[in-house]
This record gives sequence, structure tokens and C-alpha cells, in this order.
Amino acid sequence: MWWHDVARVAIVVAAAPLLVSCSEGYPGEDRPLVSPFDMNNAERVAELNVVGRDSPGPRWRYALREGCALEVEQGSGKDRRRVAVTLKRSMDAEVVFDDATKTYDVALIDRSVDAGKPIATLLKTDKWTYATQGSLLVDLLIRDCAARSTAR
Repeated sequence: MWWHDVARVAIVVAAAPLLVSCSEGYPGEDRPLVSPFDMNNAERVAELNVVGRDSPGPRWRYALREGCALEVEQGSGKDRRRVAVTLKRSMDAEVVFDDATKTYDVALIDRSVDAGKPIATLLKTDKWTYATQGSLLVDLLIRDCAARSTAR
């Protein structure tokens, strides 16, 4: 019944100040949460860089170049790898579990070429949350790049 849901929400809202006041040593201020749906592409790339920096394993860096070319750099020094891919409407970022390495990979797939074969790996992490966040950010980059190209 719907009033049970309303009651649950009211309890959570009423308890929120109590929960916030019990920090037990945790920082009192967190980064403000902004929905990736409310970000522009520059903000999404900045957030993607936070994901790539904070994700366990090698560091990943991202830049969005002219014409919606996503530049992805992994690692550093002589082990550094770089790839640039022009984002198109037919592309998707998918989270794929790599059983061999036990990692979650964010794979860029172009549905117009070969639906099952990744074009590039955009992130490799052992944390599902980082992979899903990265995937969503890239999908929104693709969406807005495609919308911008059709508006011309």
C-alpha cells in the first residue's frame, strides 16, 4: 500500500539528521554529488578522470578532443598506452567481466561494425562500482556527442 512507502520515506528523512551527526571519525564534508545526467561533457570527462585516478590498479586518464574524439591513456612511463576513438551514435560502453584477470572492463563497442567485439578498453578495475560509473559517463558522452553532431 502506498502509505507504507510514504511512512518509510518520512522515517528516513526524520532520521537523516541523526545519522549525519554520528560521523565517528569520518570527514564531515564529502564531495557534492552531481548527477552525470546534469553534467556537460567537460564535467563528465573530469569525473571520468577521478574514476580513472581512484580506481585500483594502473591510472587511467581521459581527454575529449575536437570532433568528440575520446583520448584514453593508461599507465605511465614506458608502460603507457594511449588510444583515441571518435565517439559515434552507434557506440556503447559496456561493463564486461574478464574471468582471466578477474576484472571489470569498460569496453567500447561499435554496434555498426561488430556487435560483440570491443573497439577499445576504456577502464580495467577489480571494482564493479568504478566500472559502472565509468560506463555511464562514457555512454552520456556518446549521447551528447551524437546529439551535437545531428544538431549541425
